[in-house]
Amino acid sequence: MKKFLLLLILGLFPLVSVKAIDYDIKHYYIEAQIKDNGDMDVKEAIYLKGTYNGYERDILYEGIGDELYNATDIENIKVYGKTDIEASENVFTDQTLTEFTEVATAQKGNKNLFTISDIYDGYRITMYQPANNKMNVFFLSYTVKDVAILHNDVAELNWNFIGNGFEDDIADLKIKVYLPKSDDSSYFRLWAASGTNLAGEIEKINNEGAYAYTKNLDAYDPVTIRLTFNKDLVNSSLITKKRNREAFTDILEEEQVKADEANALRKEIRQKYWTGIIITGVFYLALIGTWVYVYLVHDKERKAQFNLKYNREFIDDYNVEVIDYLMHKNITSNAMSASIMNLIYKKNIQFTELPEEKKKEYEFTLVNRDNLNETENILVDFLFTKVGSGDKFTTKELKSYASSTKTCDTFMTSYTKWKRAVTQDGENEKFFEDKKAVGMGVVFLILGILVQIINGSLGVETLLCYTTGLVGVIFLLYTIFSNKKTEKGIEHYAKWQAFRNFLDDFGTFELKELPEIVLWDRYLVYATIFGLADKVQKAMNVHIKEIDFNDSYYPIFIYNNINIGHTINSTVSSAISGAQAAISRENATSSMSSGSGFGGGFSSGGGFGGGGGGGRGF
Repeated sequence: MKKFLLLLILGLFPLVSVKAIDYDIKHYYIEAQIKDNGDMDVKEAIYLKGTYNGYERDILYEGIGDELYNATDIENIKVYGKTDIEASENVFTDQTLTEFTEVATAQKGNKNLFTISDIYDGYRITMYQPANNKMNVFFLSYTVKDVAILHNDVAELNWNFIGNGFEDDIADLKIKVYLPKSDDSSYFRLWAASGTNLAGEIEKINNEGAYAYTKNLDAYDPVTIRLTFNKDLVNSSLITKKRNREAFTDILEEEQVKADEANALRKEIRQKYWTGIIITGVFYLALIGTWVYVYLVHDKERKAQFNLKYNREFIDDYNVEVIDYLMHKNITSNAMSASIMNLIYKKNIQFTELPEEKKKEYEFTLVNRDNLNETENILVDFLFTKVGSGDKFTTKELKSYASSTKTCDTFMTSYTKWKRAVTQDGENEKFFEDKKAVGMGVVFLILGILVQIINGSLGVETLLCYTTGLVGVIFLLYTIFSNKKTEKGIEHYAKWQAFRNFLDDFGTFELKELPEIVLWDRYLVYATIFGLADKVQKAMNVHIKEIDFNDSYYPIFIYNNINIGHTINSTVSSAISGAQAAISRENATSSMSSGSGFGGGFSSGGGFGGGGGGGRGF
């Protein structure tokens, strides 16, 4: 009647089943008691953590080996459980477990129910207790009938507690098997066997039973426990399975053969393991030594002979924009601003302020191309031919050209071409050593991959052995991105850094401590490359007010156009960011692809049609 009401309630109020099944067996505890009639009472505690609806346990009473070791049936099956708990080996005496109700059928999402169905040579117990990222325990108790064997000289148990059909990994397995009585005879022997797991151990529980345990048991890997004990511990009149032979010596010989095979396999595994460890150790020792060598020879910076805090002298071997490459090994927007300022300083370009503008805007006129190098000509062509009208361009035109969706791509292409030219100029100066260490990086990448493959074939899976390929990649990247300056590079770097210090502290010097004012125009050009233009301009403006220009030279450029540097820098920076924003906006608003053939944006998967062709340089 109770079962009927329970099923009726479940039918009226169906429960939602758990989805996205994902769980692990954290602990599996088994406790078995051999009885004097040859039966065995078994208790199992399965700790499941994760998301699931319940658990299904197949218990077989017949195995695939000697029929003598088969049981005749399994009786008294009961199921208990507890939700959201921590694992404990005291679960076998826990009185707070909830007893599940046996029903004929149940559905996912039901709680505290179980069903029993016949399967080949045993029973399937399906236990319903859902969990969502929690740990529950499923507790089974049952009696295996006629499992002990009585020989003429000894009693025996040989039982698969975990069968080869068990489909889950078990992180922690502990099995205790107790004898009917304490046995201090020489017949009490114990063995445990597994398919591939040789890491387990078995030991006596005083003289009362056996304790077997292992970690990380793989799915489909059986665990068998075999015991021999004094035959007087069982009631021979109640034992149904008897064998009329002296078995103890034969059992010892059988188990010795198995032990020898397992020990030979252990020896082979140890040899493979230490082979992998040694190979990996040699790899890492060689890598560490090479890494230190690469750092000292190809990465650690030289010490510059120039060690003054300030430098006021120019280095005239290259244009101002090349300094950006030396200082950062990269070309920033400051480089273009400084290059334009330098063209003005060299009188290749003239500028005039545009009237009637709310903000300061300027028009630039190309006067000549005298003494321009190839990189400067690229910049002049870009500014005056593409942006401007041939010999003129304005700051407004530059910003508009860059931010327009029609011309933003052309702007970025031209800007990138100019940056490559500056980079090439910087490389031609030989500021940095050639990357000779990259070859060593490639060698160690190959070696790391080979070592990892070898360890995989040997079955060695320690962290250091398993990641040699990754470490090889890291070392290769280190050799690629390591930069060491040449003697010329480190000396020029030190002098330009000291020059930057001088410009940065320009406002702190007394006027009499500063170089003659005729050099200030050029100082402003270099202040631009260091990102100090605004600061230096303000300092210059303060000092200029202290100078009497009646009988001395005064710089028309600085005195009358103190904001030109700021305007150029702001315009170039706005143009570059505006072009990048326009390109991103253009990509974001492109048409969606159409699969129906009525137009739209490009789809992925190009190259699968007929015809076509490739292109390559030679």
